[in-house]
Amino acid sequence: MEIGVTIYPHFITKDKSLASILADVKIKNYDFVSIFPHALGLIKNGAVVERKLRSVETTLKGVGIDYIVRMPISVNLRDHIYYSRHFRVAKAVADVAIKLGAKVIVMQSGKTGRLDLEIEAIQQLADMVGPFGIKIALENTFSVKDTLYVVDNVDRENVGFALDVAHAFLSAQGNDEKLLEDVKLGTEKTVILMIHDNFGKLFPQVEPEDALAYGVGDLHLLPGEGSIPFGKVLRLFGDVPLLLKVKDPEKFAKIPNKQGLIELLTSL
Repeated sequence: MEIGVTIYPHFITKDKSLASILADVKIKNYDFVSIFPHALGLIKNGAVVERKLRSVETTLKGVGIDYIVRMPISVNLRDHIYYSRHFRVAKAVADVAIKLGAKVIVMQSGKTGRLDLEIEAIQQLADMVGPFGIKIALENTFSVKDTLYVVDNVDRENVGFALDVAHAFLSAQGNDEKLLEDVKLGTEKTVILMIHDNFGKLFPQVEPEDALAYGVGDLHLLPGEGSIPFGKVLRLFGDVPLLLKVKDPEKFAKIPNKQGLIELLTSL
């Protein structure tokens, strides 16, 4: 089982370099990392900053760990007003993936706007990266069914589903049976399975600093700190890569090694 971890932009500080974080991940036997090229200074005004590419590539390959690429959360290819700006950034990320040799690009589906624009844009991106053996994995921001509709209509062999279990749990409003029903819809098309925990509650809406106290929202907790039945979810899949998404730097520093995480997930 391949398992990776997400390197969120705020993990990299003046005291903790990208190379240092990658080394820590490697020591814990994880197989790959997910990186945000724009947060590493590789994209500026919708264009690739070529002079910085070599440094990042050297760091990644120097540690000897595989990597996938993540698009900015702000990318919304359904936004007909600022579509050209969103597409320029998305295309730049695709270009970075090609130049760095990453084999997967993860992106979220848009929330509002013109669905036809998004479908056409993803088709163009898929055709751009396909010859390089790169897959685009579309993540469910909320509804599994809605995201699968986009994947189906894009209709490209190298476009699949990035199933975020925690987002699906929120969509199912904390109902285990509904979660498993939704997950089953996407098992065959899942390119990568994203894992983090929450309590499946969306309301009441509270201030960010109050969310954990209320157990509300997309908390990005370590598995086992919320209510998601990861063991039941994993039994629905064969050999699919997992990606851990924990946003708190302190929690990230304390994640178990790969084998410890596998044991934890299968016990829940």
